[in-house]
Amino acid sequence: MSRIDNPILRFERKPTRKNAIHAKCAECFGCTPKHLEPGFRQSILACTSKACPLYRFRPYRTNLRGDTTKRGKV
Repeated sequence: MSRIDNPILRFERKPTRKNAIHAKCAECFGCTPKHLEPGFRQSILACTSKACPLYRFRPYRTNLRGDTTKRGKV
């Protein structure tokens, strides 16, 4: 996996709101700047932590058609 695939490094390189959300979700599932947990995207997709303020905006979700969405819309 390249550096650009690491959401934490991507946020450090380009600190945007979207990148911050991706980085925080990845960090929550055990990723670090030097390590990506295998399957972290699927873990974020399956997240059930509805008390998390970022839950509604988490990345890698699927919409009703089954396509992955890149936006934080509910």
